[in-house]
Amino acid sequence: MKHFLSLLLILTLSFQAFSQKKTVKKKKSKPKTTVVKEEAIVEETYVQAEKIIPDTLHIQKGKKYVFLVDVTEYSGQTVVYAGTGENNTEEAELKRNFPKENLEIININKYTYLLFENLQTLDITGDGQSFQAFAYWSGKMNDKVQVKEGTKMATEFVAQQLKTKKESSYVINTRKYKKEVASLQGKNKITSKSKEVMKALLSGYSLPFPDIEVDNVPVFQQGNAPLKTLDSYFLKKKGVRILLKSVSFNNEGLPTAITYYDDEGKISSKKEFLYKDGMLTKIIKADQTASSINFDDNKMIFTENVGDANETKVYWLENGKLLQKSYTLMIDDQFSYMNTFVEEKFENNCISYYINNVVWTHNCSGSDKSFPFVHTYTSFQNKEVLQFRKSKIEKKNDRTFEKYYSEAERADQNDTYKLWGTFHLDDYNLVDTFNFTKDNMQQTIKIDYTCYE
Repeated sequence: MKHFLSLLLILTLSFQAFSQKKTVKKKKSKPKTTVVKEEAIVEETYVQAEKIIPDTLHIQKGKKYVFLVDVTEYSGQTVVYAGTGENNTEEAELKRNFPKENLEIININKYTYLLFENLQTLDITGDGQSFQAFAYWSGKMNDKVQVKEGTKMATEFVAQQLKTKKESSYVINTRKYKKEVASLQGKNKITSKSKEVMKALLSGYSLPFPDIEVDNVPVFQQGNAPLKTLDSYFLKKKGVRILLKSVSFNNEGLPTAITYYDDEGKISSKKEFLYKDGMLTKIIKADQTASSINFDDNKMIFTENVGDANETKVYWLENGKLLQKSYTLMIDDQFSYMNTFVEEKFENNCISYYINNVVWTHNCSGSDKSFPFVHTYTSFQNKEVLQFRKSKIEKKNDRTFEKYYSEAERADQNDTYKLWGTFHLDDYNLVDTFNFTKDNMQQTIKIDYTCYE
């Protein structure tokens, strides 16, 4: 777990005569808040908080200020961003939780010296030092600047200063998610729908090689031979084979073991699948960590410890598509800000992928049983399109499929398709070879199968 190097900002009171023109000696490792005599500001002119003054930021009375301090050891000259940082989670939390307080939120990410109109100072300087903290000033001359170490739960800190009760959304969501997870666990209601979901999920594990993109999957759904094993590998010059993935199946066509290989064809990881009465009960990894599995009618539920957190995944079928949602909850609630909720939704014939209720991707396509099969992928950042990709697969004949990528970079652009790869099927309608171009190099993946008689 990543821990931030942080030092507690210490609140102290000291009086120095400005007329002596001497600098107060400070320990660089500990930024300080101080108070100076009134004559210390006779020669100073105050400006609005959002205006940046080199090396010193002057803070006037009359507003409620929150300072989000995150200064690393690599920080240099004073740089202060006032009223910016919409991507800053804590700033967004403050704006959402205190809409009527008119807080002046100032992000500080460079070494800075703050001088308040009530003669207090906040010293965030010191070469090689890192500071993570919150500071609050009511803007009233008689009130002290309050400081708290940390970079999370700013809402709770400010609420304490305002003598009100507010919680960060991730704290609230933690209670909600724990309740939802508890409702999923301990059940094992197996129905015909349970088996449908299980088979849909395991079909993904059974694909011939790792990282098969969703827009390639329809080609791999053409065959229905009773597979016993499959081995995929890169086919290099002079017949050299570099293994990619090996899968063993039971006589019901369900995977029992999967081995993954690295770029050199050496084993990188393994998974073993355990069944009881035809239903998957556990997946065991090479390090002996296991995913426990239970069913609730049309839902398949995975539970696994992932170090400092517990992960719960739920799968179900909707409009013939396998969807999922997952909860990754830290064991220690003080790290609740690290909790993650992932959810897929079927929207407008697309599968939308959300992380913490923010959309990240859209995968859109028609029926995976008809060709040409057209697929679009769109990723987002801050609600703006980050990447757009469009592909299509054409069926040239019963044994040959070709994949093309459009040169369009936006959905509103015309398509100019270029051939990217070719799939060749064998007599059982299983993919035999996949030829494609990557990094301007022609590559071939070959797949070998054995079947039950």
